[in-house]
Amino acid sequence: MGKRNLAPWAAPAPVRAVFLDVDGTMLSHARNVVPASTRAAVRALAEAGIMPILATGRTSYLLDMVDLTDFAGAITFNGQLVEVGGRVLHSNPLDADDVAAVVGEVRRGTFACLFMERDRMYLSSSNARVRAMEELTHNHFELGDVSWALEHDVYQLNVFLAPGEERLLLDVTRHCKTTRWSELFVDGMPDAGGKDAGVRIVMDELGLDPRECVAFGDGGNDVDMFGVVGTSVAMGNGGADARAAATYVTDGVDEDGIWNACVRLGLIDGPVL
Repeated sequence: MGKRNLAPWAAPAPVRAVFLDVDGTMLSHARNVVPASTRAAVRALAEAGIMPILATGRTSYLLDMVDLTDFAGAITFNGQLVEVGGRVLHSNPLDADDVAAVVGEVRRGTFACLFMERDRMYLSSSNARVRAMEELTHNHFELGDVSWALEHDVYQLNVFLAPGEERLLLDVTRHCKTTRWSELFVDGMPDAGGKDAGVRIVMDELGLDPRECVAFGDGGNDVDMFGVVGTSVAMGNGGADARAAATYVTDGVDEDGIWNACVRLGLIDGPVL
């Protein structure tokens, strides 16, 4: 549950864009749906002339559960692919030598890894962490030939490492950094990447001042994004790091958190639910 302060919240300037994470923010993992109030909030934002923009670690083939009709753009792969108005503004795959180093580690059995290309993804192997992640996100990931990663651009890695084990990835790569949404795995990405980089690219393209932007998120991979917008909102179900970094904490994803925050910020008309 978020902060049940019913007083209006404030943004530093009239809001023109809202950046929305998916997992645990728009998408309820408990029910594997986007709540009706969240769908209504996105629609109301668009109708009010405020641009909803996706900002997620997922990519297009993992977004079937999200109605993208009202979205003005999408930041996917945690910022490595940025599209606005159907145009690709930014494409930033992982360094090929770093990918080769990761392939070497998975062949040695150091860790399991999900390789994410623009149009497909595949697992090196399965283990208890992989199966737990599949259950958590209501997905099934197919095994693939990791040599594919040596022949095609890879935008993101899901490396199945526990907290504190990140060095197993970082010590064998030169241009890679990690962020974490779950204790089950880390996201591996280019060291110049991240949702914050994607948000800056969108703001530059659309002529947005940071004060005119709001970001919603729930995890560690949203913290940097929170730092580049005027107002940030963490979900009540979010991690401690996201809640500590946010301007405001709203209710949980299953408790109409996005709708309620948009009402409190004066972005849409309606009651707090």
